Amino acid sequence: MHALDTIVFETPLVRVARFRCDARDPRFRDSGPAGNCAIVFPRTAVWIRYSGSKPFVADPSLATIYSPGQEYTREVISTEGDRCEWFGVAPEVAVEIAALHDPKALDHHERPFRAGTAPIDRSLYLAQRTFFTRLECKPPNVMEAEETIIAIVSQVVARANGFSVADADSESHRDLTERAKASLSRNLCEHHRLSDLAAELGVSAFHLCRVFRSQTGRTLHGFKTELRLRRALEYLSEPSIELSRIAYECGFSSHSHFTAAMRTKFGRPPSELRTALRRPSRLDLIS
Repeated sequence: MHALDTIVFETPLVRVARFRCDARDPRFRDSGPAGNCAIVFPRTAVWIRYSGSKPFVADPSLATIYSPGQEYTREVISTEGDRCEWFGVAPEVAVEIAALHDPKALDHHERPFRAGTAPIDRSLYLAQRTFFTRLECKPPNVMEAEETIIAIVSQVVARANGFSVADADSESHRDLTERAKASLSRNLCEHHRLSDLAAELGVSAFHLCRVFRSQTGRTLHGFKTELRLRRALEYLSEPSIELSRIAYECGFSSHSHFTAAMRTKFGRPPSELRTALRRPSRLDLIS
């Protein structure tokens, strides 16, 4: 049976890989415990349940965090299965990174990363995607690559320690938010009506809007637009796909609407982003 991970860069300190698991693969639900101290950047949406925890939606709006031996299972959302990239560091590096934000990590060398997820803003999302493409095309100087990978992991861990998905009011609010995210991710290119989504989730439109914003800090529409734009980056990597088709496939009303949204969110029009993803230049991730 083929391997699910494809290593694209590796040294004694770091490891970067692509992970692909078809929804029909018998290993989809449980591909075994994590084998690395790693930060995972999803490219599709999937339900993840860490052992002993409640399930959550892993989608391109966040990164998931794993320590060696972490047990977890998946459930299908996207027909594309689980597609992601991950950035790993050696255990001793992971402990140093974790200890900057959580001194207790020094007492848990076997599992230094205690947080499970972290929100990822568009600049870091684009940076890791572009850097991954660069590793595939032409790996940079080894030291530069190691520094950049460690910086990416460190930035995600820092975000994780400043963010909590727990709801102070009710666990049901968190559950509602995760179900809303799953529905939006599953039907990314459809034009939802708020009333229909609320009815599907069994709540009022007002309650859904209020809870989702309190949990995520963004509107339902804003969340879906972010996912559409991040999905568009996948299409932009394929030079044969016209921009107008990408706009249509990602649910934008027109090419001009798509271009304006990309410029607003990523600071560059689709044509420039396509060039960056095909011939990436160094992005300075280390402040």
